[in-house]
Amino acid sequence: MFDQRVTLLSDYAGQYLQKGQESETGGLWNNMISLFGSRKSRPGISGFQGQLESADYLSDEGFAPFCKIDDRIIHVKKNQEECLIAISQNDKVWDLTTWGEDYMFATRFIAECYFMITRDDYHIDDDERTVFRAIIGCIEANSQEILDARNIVYWTLVEKVVEDGVVTEEELAAMAKIRQELEIDSRNVEELHVKALNDYYDLLRQRHEESDYGLEELEKIQEMAKLLNVKLQRVSGL
Repeated sequence: MFDQRVTLLSDYAGQYLQKGQESETGGLWNNMISLFGSRKSRPGISGFQGQLESADYLSDEGFAPFCKIDDRIIHVKKNQEECLIAISQNDKVWDLTTWGEDYMFATRFIAECYFMITRDDYHIDDDERTVFRAIIGCIEANSQEILDARNIVYWTLVEKVVEDGVVTEEELAAMAKIRQELEIDSRNVEELHVKALNDYYDLLRQRHEESDYGLEELEKIQEMAKLLNVKLQRVSGL
């Protein structure tokens, strides 16, 4: 039998698909934002704290396997008061202590799941869409968390593009494709580009210990700002 790379692991996980399947007709991200926009309250959400050499402990503590993504398994323990998430990989359990809780955890978790599900192509196919939507339904994410997680995904990718000080035509084309996949509103794009360039500037300053970085390096920032359609006065130091 063909072993799916990304799949739900139980009927319990599948129950979070019904509402989405009935109302989803267009793009995944915008549909999720509108679908979950009315969420007003939910159980507190956080991740498993600590690192384990075996996932067997999770079942003893009431966690149930929810879905599989490559060699990673997401486990869920949920009741009316709390929703706890654990991630195991090759039977070892991740330490999610630094992921925060509630809003902080939800946005980080959604972004991380997107990266895990899509790997390097950033495209969500039908099987991946099913699992991703079930994850969002399970944690009862609200529209702001979904929106912010989407922006975190794009900002992370832009950071990787600008980290070498050069933006190529191929990278620009890839960024345009990813923006389309993420359904990012054009009004948000410049803000995310500005943040990435300012982070690059701050890193450059730290690397040179606040000394003069030289005209060549400042020109790199100016050229990247031009290619990313960012106004120069919005970039630190320019």
